[in-house]
Amino acid sequence: MKHQKKFFIAVVVLGVALLVSGFIVEALLGESRFLGFATGFGSAIIAVAVVNLARNKRDPQLVKEQEINEKDERHIQIRGRAAQNTFYVSLFGMVAVVIAFVFLDYMVPCFIMIGLMFLHAISYFAFLGHYDKKM
Repeated sequence: MKHQKKFFIAVVVLGVALLVSGFIVEALLGESRFLGFATGFGSAIIAVAVVNLARNKRDPQLVKEQEINEKDERHIQIRGRAAQNTFYVSLFGMVAVVIAFVFLDYMVPCFIMIGLMFLHAISYFAFLGHYDKKM
């Protein structure tokens, strides 16, 4: 619970830093695109962190249940299966996007997506080998 609290406080600090950096860049360079990104993303992560901090403070029993579920073998298996299926869904989604880019004749985004697919597959096999040795 202490680690979660520290993490969410760090996220709030990061969000505030993004907000402030957006206004500084706007004032110094006049770059309004960065202001929109920084204020939007910074505000969003501040909101998520504050909601989690309030929830954890209000309901400590829920936090204890989450800590127990993190170590429960059944939940570990469920998360592993969900991660595996998410990997395949995202990979096939990237293939669909590449096909759409080819038909639309957008070659640069197509090559970027193909590179991302290779990174996706390489990281899968790298983690597979890592965890095979570890477990």
